[in-house]
Amino acid sequence: MTVEAGSKSGRQGLFASLKNLLATSIAIGKARAELLVTEIEEEKYRLISLWGKAIGAALLLTLGLIMAVLCLAFMFWEQRVIVFGVFAIIFGVAGFWLIGSLRRQAAQPSKLFRASLAELEEDIAHLRRRDSRSA
Repeated sequence: MTVEAGSKSGRQGLFASLKNLLATSIAIGKARAELLVTEIEEEKYRLISLWGKAIGAALLLTLGLIMAVLCLAFMFWEQRVIVFGVFAIIFGVAGFWLIGSLRRQAAQPSKLFRASLAELEEDIAHLRRRDSRSA
């Protein structure tokens, strides 16, 4: 009679452990998903801010350069063709330099999800240490 009672409580203990393991796994997954969502939102706001500032800076710098070139052209009216030609070359070189810079930056890996991946690696290492202790 005690054997049946012992095996029955052993089964309940096993199911309770499995339920506890499942609940812990779900909690870990939920925490990691929340971290992932937070990282995505932060990256979105960072990119919006960067794009806004970049577009504003590009607009203002373009207007400033146009005004500077026109002022130089008016100052040297007889050589206006040379002034416009020199600045066309300068702007072209600067544009190609920016394209090269963009290509180099685009080729670099993104830092997005690094914190989430580090946390998952930490979880895996923790579980492996726990498994090796219990074995």
